[in-house]
Amino acid sequence: MDNSPYDVFAFFSGDVNQDGTIDASDLALIDNDASNFVGGYVVTDLTGDDFVDGTDFALADNNAANFVG
Repeated sequence: MDNSPYDVFAFFSGDVNQDGTIDASDLALIDNDASNFVGGYVVTDLTGDDFVDGTDFALADNNAANFVG
């Protein structure tokens, strides 16, 4: 989350546990849900398509690799 002086904030796509960084713990949560075919309105569904799958993992992995968050 960005603590801007303008009261603007954002959650970074992939930071599913909301600890401020996108890391292995976030990827593990997404991987677990994808392996269990979790669907619906869940935090690990980063694309919003009601399925946790490889695209959600790829999005978080890309942001983690680019040190987003």
